[in-house]
This record gives sequence, C-alpha cells and structure tokens, in this order.
Amino acid sequence: MAINPFSGIVNSNFKTIFNNAISSMLDSTACTVACTLKYGVTKYDSCSNCIYDPIGKKSSNRFLNGGSIPFPFGGICPLCNGAGKRPVESSEAVNLMVIFDPKQFMDIGTPVDTAGGMIQTMGKKEMTPKMQRANQIVVSTDISGFFSHVYQRVSEPTPMGLGNNEFVICMWKRI
Repeated sequence: MAINPFSGIVNSNFKTIFNNAISSMLDSTACTVACTLKYGVTKYDSCSNCIYDPIGKKSSNRFLNGGSIPFPFGGICPLCNGAGKRPVESSEAVNLMVIFDPKQFMDIGTPVDTAGGMIQTMGKKEMTPKMQRANQIVVSTDISGFFSHVYQRVSEPTPMGLGNNEFVICMWKRI
C-alpha cells in the first residue's frame, strides 16, 4: 500500500499561512480596489423646501422660508412632490478584491452568466453584514470620472476559507 506523500501537511500551521496570505491580499494597499456599497433608501428626511404636516404625514404645501425652490401657496412642493419627506440613500466606501475574469471565479454554486458582465468580490468575514445589506456596488470608484462600473448583488455572501471561513465571496451582475 502506497503512502500518501501529502498526508498530514494540512495542519494548523498550514491553515495559518493560508489565512495570512489571503488576508495580506485583502489589505487596502494590496490587491483590493476602492468600491462603494450602496444600501438603497434607508431613511427619510424632512423636505427642506416645505413645511411638513405631522398629522397628515405629508407636506402642508406651504413654502418653508429659506427653501431652495419657491412655489405658490397651496401648490405642490416641487422638491418632494407633496410627500413632505425625501428618501435618503446610504452608501459606504470599502476596499474589496474584485475578480473580473469568470475563469478565475471561485466556485460557490452560483450560475455564472459570462455574457452578462458578472464579477466576484472577496473580503474578510467582517464584510458579511455589509454585503448582505448592499443591493448594489460601484467598483473602482477612484476612476469613476472616466466610467462607472455599477453591479447588482445576485448571490448571498458565501463564507470560504481553508477549514475556518475567514473570508466571504459574493457575486454581482452589471446593470
């Protein structure tokens, strides 16, 4: 019976080396790119152009002194369209490793539509709640003056690692 020459090499030291190597690639100055995670509408702020009616829970359709767009008394506020509140979208700047080439994707069981402009992102496991909340990502925000890469999340963040799930991978489709 032949002895497996690789038997016993995957031990705690090997796993530590693996985790350290991947972690070093995920540092903000290594193989990551600046990205913006977009969470969508997370709250509503009062309109800065009209007086809010708390009883009717909408605009009173009266101009607020100091507002940016005057409108006639009884008219509809042009800034909030009479809602009295304006949606506020929130986002957060993060650094993630982005894999653009589908041939280099790590298999996480999500079908890959190579013609659809898919990307895969990788981050440390602490990124999991942020990726779960995000519905879109803007990749390479440091060169956004030239073009914009906006993607929609198509998979749940998937933990991965060498026996301990220190990292998380997520799939995105270009929109």
